[in-house]
Amino acid sequence: MSKMRFGTLLVILLALAACSSNPTGPGMIEPSGSIVFVSDRDGDHEIYSMDADGAGLQKLTDNAVEDQFSEVSPDGSTIAYCSWDGHDDEIWTMDADGGNKLRLTDLPTGDSAPSWSSDASLIAFSTDREGNWDLYTMNADGSNPTPVINLGGNQDDPDWSPDDPQIVFESDDTGDWEICIIDADGSGSFDVTDNASQDEDPAWSPDGTKIAFISDADGDNEIYVINTDGTGLRQLTFNEADDQDPCWSPDGEFIAFGSDRDGDSEIYVMRADGTSQTRITNDPARDWWPSWGQ
Repeated sequence: MSKMRFGTLLVILLALAACSSNPTGPGMIEPSGSIVFVSDRDGDHEIYSMDADGAGLQKLTDNAVEDQFSEVSPDGSTIAYCSWDGHDDEIWTMDADGGNKLRLTDLPTGDSAPSWSSDASLIAFSTDREGNWDLYTMNADGSNPTPVINLGGNQDDPDWSPDDPQIVFESDDTGDWEICIIDADGSGSFDVTDNASQDEDPAWSPDGTKIAFISDADGDNEIYVINTDGTGLRQLTFNEADDQDPCWSPDGEFIAFGSDRDGDSEIYVMRADGTSQTRITNDPARDWWPSWGQ
């Protein structure tokens, strides 16, 4: 073999070895965008953002109240979140850099878990203003709050379908928490899950075909995905810790979630099939409730 042919072969072999040892190497899709999350690393719950690889940490709120349950708008420009002042929860919005904070609700009751419609014109949320937790929608400026459903139990943690006609949520109306879907006008409610487990934290995939959620079916909270018609259930995480709060990347290739598998709650990212689970925060405080922006 000539020196030229041997050198060429060596370069090829080294390149193949590098690719095989690097799961995010050339030709592989890497997570992009930003992740907004909640942390009490400064003594109380505040909203933070970071790049999808954990770099570029920024603190977006800084006050003496509890800021949590944040969600990034579809275009990445605005964040809706819940703020608790020791008396009640209210929903606020702010720019993605933490500026222009605006209070949307102002009642002596709890308003929580905001979720944006695809065009960011509406926000779905849960509220206990009628005695139990129900689903409402309102305009993005806080006007026209409208009830969606009141089943008699509690309805919480709504998430819009990508094309807006439906909302997925968790309900304990049947005695345990199940994942349900309802038309945004309050009609056509049906159960996606129906079992003896606690099924919570639903998140609709960007292509509209699947829902990620958590369930304690195997004894602790793990992350699952299921088709929107209730078929094709698949478990994505397997450990003895609690995994929670799944959210999809805008391209549907990845899922971010919280987990206490390393002794405290941290933010992780995995591929949508459950592979390549990677921790992206590392702090002794509680990091949780991720929301993925552009």
